[in-house]
Amino acid sequence: MPIIKPSLIARSIYDIDGDALQRAGIKGIILDWNNTIMKKNSESVPASLKTWLKDFKSRYAIKLVIVSNSKPPAQGLGLGNEIPALFKAGKPKKKAFFAALKILGTRKNETAVIGNGIITDLWGGNRLGMYTIFVSPSWTRPRILGAVKRLVVKVLRV
Repeated sequence: MPIIKPSLIARSIYDIDGDALQRAGIKGIILDWNNTIMKKNSESVPASLKTWLKDFKSRYAIKLVIVSNSKPPAQGLGLGNEIPALFKAGKPKKKAFFAALKILGTRKNETAVIGNGIITDLWGGNRLGMYTIFVSPSWTRPRILGAVKRLVVKVLRV
């Protein structure tokens, strides 16, 4: 299996089936911040995201942590103490993923990585044996790099 091939492809986090993740033995999720759960440079966390995160945690009893290479948002997450977050994490370095595993209290094989980065999220998670989910949200601007990323992931899906 190619090291950058995702276990699953989803249009957005809202399309991810929590029941399927539980059946796959997933007990923790590492979420990317920019262009995965939030638009880059967003001013605030949308109510729909807050609701999804809260519902997902309670409905599926799956722990969540945000791991991002970006700086923390100036106004904070707006998520209270509900979801821990690591910013300036240094993905795809193993250290970033091991820090997230420690927060989640899960093992590599029971943890999923959800993100839009082929190197930072897919390669970073796959090389540690994690379940990886590639997300390409509709709000991302069509750019050459984004188109290439989607094409590579689509080709590897076969």
